[in-house]
Amino acid sequence: MTIRSESTTTKKVFIPLLIVALLSTILTGYASSVRAETAAPQLPTFDIPALSEEHKASPLPNVIVVATGGTIAGKASNNDPTNFQSYAAGTYKMADMVAQLPGKNKIADVSTYQFGNKGSSGYSMKDLYDLSLAVDAALEIYDSAVVTTGTDTMEEIAYFLDLTVQSEKPVVVTGSMRPWDVIGTDAPANLYQAIKVAGSGKTKWFGTVVMLNDVIHAAREVTKSNSHRTDTFETPMFGVLGYVDDAAVRMYRLNARALKAGQADWKTPFALKNISKDNLPIVEIVYSYQEAGGGAIRALVADGAKGIVTAGTGAAGISSKMSAARSAAIKDHGVTFVSTTRTGSGTITGGGNGIIAGDNLNPQHARIMLMLSLAFSNDFATVKNWFETVGTQDIKVDVPETPVTPTPTPTPTPPVEGGTGGSGGNVPNKGQVSIGAGSAGTLGLDDSVTVSIPAGATKEQMLLSIEKLTETGGIVEPSSKRVSSIFEILKSIPADFFVPVTLTFKFDTALIKSGQTASVFYYDEVKKQWVEMGGTVKDNFITVQSDHFTKFAVFAVDKKAEEVPSFTDISKHWAEAAIKEAVASGIVKGYEDGTFKPNKTVTRAEFSVMLMVALKADGAGSALAFADNDKIAAWAKEAVAQAVKADIISGYPDGTFRPGANILRMEMVSMIASGAGLTLDPDATTSFADNKDIPVWAKGAVKAVSDKGIIQGRTGNIFAPKATATRADAITVIMNMLKNK
Repeated sequence: MTIRSESTTTKKVFIPLLIVALLSTILTGYASSVRAETAAPQLPTFDIPALSEEHKASPLPNVIVVATGGTIAGKASNNDPTNFQSYAAGTYKMADMVAQLPGKNKIADVSTYQFGNKGSSGYSMKDLYDLSLAVDAALEIYDSAVVTTGTDTMEEIAYFLDLTVQSEKPVVVTGSMRPWDVIGTDAPANLYQAIKVAGSGKTKWFGTVVMLNDVIHAAREVTKSNSHRTDTFETPMFGVLGYVDDAAVRMYRLNARALKAGQADWKTPFALKNISKDNLPIVEIVYSYQEAGGGAIRALVADGAKGIVTAGTGAAGISSKMSAARSAAIKDHGVTFVSTTRTGSGTITGGGNGIIAGDNLNPQHARIMLMLSLAFSNDFATVKNWFETVGTQDIKVDVPETPVTPTPTPTPTPPVEGGTGGSGGNVPNKGQVSIGAGSAGTLGLDDSVTVSIPAGATKEQMLLSIEKLTETGGIVEPSSKRVSSIFEILKSIPADFFVPVTLTFKFDTALIKSGQTASVFYYDEVKKQWVEMGGTVKDNFITVQSDHFTKFAVFAVDKKAEEVPSFTDISKHWAEAAIKEAVASGIVKGYEDGTFKPNKTVTRAEFSVMLMVALKADGAGSALAFADNDKIAAWAKEAVAQAVKADIISGYPDGTFRPGANILRMEMVSMIASGAGLTLDPDATTSFADNKDIPVWAKGAVKAVSDKGIIQGRTGNIFAPKATATRADAITVIMNMLKNK
């Protein structure tokens, strides 16, 4: 009895102390975790050279070469030009190499940035983190970038850039198999041709591409196939993207990324600015062979590997010993595995608990994909989904959405998110439709409300329903400024949408008083209050986007005083005043990071939107009949249609509009002249020094617009008709046009 009593007493004292200690440890760990997640990563900075005045004035594309060294910058041992395989990689500086390229028939204005100067295998993954951010920083200034690297791990460096660079501008990776200063070297030719590809703009939206030996490959698919030959890089299964033939850059196929041009899902989820380089985990590769042991897996796990790629035989098979070691690593350590094949090509499917099928990624590509995935998420389902979407990159063709006329529903709405659902029965103010997994669809109630679901918004089939509530149920005060009905919009699946859906509501303009505007609100079922969403008003309709459903209504709100944001990158900029004026007028906006990016180039679609907003165009435009209508993003189609109707644009002789192409100064001036209604002299001659370079069709517009003081020439009294326009250029001429109307 005494022993039992002492034991009981000890437990009564020890257990509470143990609980306190555990809670202290857990809470300390949690606090540390929160601090780690909320602390902003320390991002590197880069001394990217600014565009020179000469390059600003030039009609040629601006290309920056970001150099990392490699064989292309190699110096032959003993100054012997026959030492093809004996050399010091990363010896010559890129500025000196570019200076040695032929100046005749200049193809681009080239600047250089020396990121590093060593062999490709000498770079760590943290170095590649910095390299990717450096490329993005350079593309905020330049039209395109060439990245030179060694060829040993070029395919891994290129795929890392492909997955992480956020700019849609061309990124071309190149190198050489022979050093710069030997006979028969491929180094100068590859550098020259890579600059040509980048300057052509033809690989915009393709992600990162690799160009050697006059052949253009997709970074995801290319691999090095020979240790010495100059034609070592190949694309198994799929074939190359294109070729460089003399002056021409010829692209013969699109990859999946190029088919997503202008879409929200073009960018990968791997934006490096959101993580620290210390987040990059250890990910390794193990190779299977006849009776392979499991020791390699156990050793790599002990060394801290969070992910392992298996290069299996045939269709990704591994030995029984490796399989046992893999199972233990998954069970005991939570390691994530990706299955690939050592054969060099072929698609791997299947997977299972802790194992992801690598599709047709080779082992070294799969390692890069797994490393980035684990850096951004430790959730297996999320990582697996990224491999099946971002990693797989198969081509999907969306079925055009078909408007659906709502029909009365004879059955109750199933339990759904955001509210209590419908009342069932034959309700005239209610409609529903079934939308297939990943499909687009539209549902509306007369013209009071329309819900547009974009393709890819959900991966599950769902039932979408709308009900116009006839009773407010006490959720709206009698004195409220509601100007529309209340609509309960529901779906039969709980998860939020992957891509925001568009909601359009009709409201009563008679209830909007002076000094007020309409705004969409949603009802927070938890807080029991209405939350403002805003929206875009056009006539008596207002449109807003949402990633979830609940009850919605339109209310009248007091107009807010317009505030011009204080951008971090326009202080003392030559266009600062015009930018502030344009933003205050609602013609253009800045970026979420607080910048305006005045030196960023403007596409034809972007300028069309700016111009038509400035002209306050309203009403429907002309039906678009361009050969590349499908390339015009939804946000630009209305403005382009209005510009066509107003005879401001007509497209190219081949029937295309080329919305993603950077607008040229001569094109911009032609649109400005039409928008301003200026009279053009078909036989005009300008006073610019490069008058001969201005096409006949543009001279009348250039003269009329310059005579009005809407646009000025560049240094040396040149107009530079084929130079690209920046956001600052575009806004300045638009504001000058408005002042001259």
